[in-house]
Amino acid sequence: MKKIIISILVSVISVGMSAQSLFWDSSDPDKTVTLGARLGWNFAKMAGKGSGLFDGRNGLSFGAAVDVNLIKSFSVNTGLFFSMKGAKYEGEMSVGDMNGMKVSSTQAVNFLELPVYASYHLRFTPMSDLQIFAGPYFGVGVYGKMGVKMRDMESFDKKKVNLFSDNGYHRWQYGIGFGMSYTHAERYVIGWQYQWGVRDVAELMDNQWNLFQLSIGYNF
Repeated sequence: MKKIIISILVSVISVGMSAQSLFWDSSDPDKTVTLGARLGWNFAKMAGKGSGLFDGRNGLSFGAAVDVNLIKSFSVNTGLFFSMKGAKYEGEMSVGDMNGMKVSSTQAVNFLELPVYASYHLRFTPMSDLQIFAGPYFGVGVYGKMGVKMRDMESFDKKKVNLFSDNGYHRWQYGIGFGMSYTHAERYVIGWQYQWGVRDVAELMDNQWNLFQLSIGYNF
């Protein structure tokens, strides 16, 4: 009977220690820095006043990921990423004495972004974990053009506008990001994140760049 009780106590303690290491493991990480490559697909849109007139713009995101592992259950996620954002518009408008002018425009706005995310790790096995992360990101616009097409019954016009010109869109952007990712066999990564833009698109616009992103990756 005494041996049975001891066996039960050992089992309970083992389960408790396993659960503790799953939810919080403050031991030193196997690697201080983890480097990786990421490829994502952006579903970007312009949020704020009047944003319902615009459709979203889809595009790629890719770059180098850096995980600074402080303990096994906590790290800081950063890196440098190229991210495509923007918006589209299609409709009719009046220009001068011309009514019913059909107008379509695409705003292509691309950024280099640096996230600084606090990341909590749930380690299901020594070789796999689930990360839940959140924090600020900072971006600089490297390309910003708007293509405009206007057509009426008799004519067709096509123009391109530089969006990052003087008094144009803000080149420097920042916001808040949050999401989750799962790493299998310490190498293969799949995840999602949402970015909520904080800075307005331009000085007199109450609009921000938001996006939802799906991504895959590989850790070296």
